[in-house]
Amino acid sequence: MPEREPLSREAFLFLAQQVGLDPGDPHMEELFPYARSVVAGLAELDEIGVEGYEPDLAFRPAPEV
Repeated sequence: MPEREPLSREAFLFLAQQVGLDPGDPHMEELFPYARSVVAGLAELDEIGVEGYEPDLAFRPAPEV
């Protein structure tokens, strides 16, 4: 599987704006390294061997409490 590119600041700010956050907020500077490490951690999912398995298409909503 091809190696993922690290999350760029421009992509991060674009995604933040898409979910309703203010890209000009000073907290974005704190949030960017955290988001970048989370995205980098997703690469571990690429190593899970799921070849030969079909997705489970049964949806069972949680019982209401």
